[in-house]
Amino acid sequence: MTKKRSLYLFFLTLIIGLTYQFLPYSGLNQSILNVVGSIWNVALAGLAAFYLSKTEFLQQFKHLKFLAILWGIPLTFAVGIAFSTIYNLVIGQATTNSIGSIITIQMVLLQVPFMLMGEEVLSTNILIALQKQGISFFWSSIICGILFALWHIPAYGFHPVQLLATLLPTRLALNYIWKKTGSIWNSWICHFVYDLIGFIGFFVK
Repeated sequence: MTKKRSLYLFFLTLIIGLTYQFLPYSGLNQSILNVVGSIWNVALAGLAAFYLSKTEFLQQFKHLKFLAILWGIPLTFAVGIAFSTIYNLVIGQATTNSIGSIITIQMVLLQVPFMLMGEEVLSTNILIALQKQGISFFWSSIICGILFALWHIPAYGFHPVQLLATLLPTRLALNYIWKKTGSIWNSWICHFVYDLIGFIGFFVK
């Protein structure tokens, strides 16, 4: 992938992630919106990456490191819980994900996996594109983490400090897992398990 194509990938991914935020205002029927919202990021960001960065994009899907799951999941939980706890102690009780008011078992099984893979593709597109521009993985990951956090404003409300304090570190952990394994499956599994455990709290209330 050339630097020019990586720049296209970066900005196209930004646009895809941004337009996703406005889907609820599209006027679509709720059942249609559920389907479109589930596949929007993974389909569009995936197509963008396939066209602009085919080799790098496909490479991350070619393997799964099972042993990495054994340390990846605990790492994700450790980082997520630690920074959420620190935020709650220092700033105050964080707002919860608005998905809690509509979450169902069917949604967890049929929609969430695609939604989270969409978030992973958005994130790895950013990482791949920025590193191709000569930016280090560290700074690429920071930029990716900031965008990831802000992309969650519709879910948590406009609380940028909270999102940056709690979601950015978790994204950094997932980025590290992806970088260490070279597999988007590893970061996706860790992401899914982390969110799945979080969703349990919505069902037991």
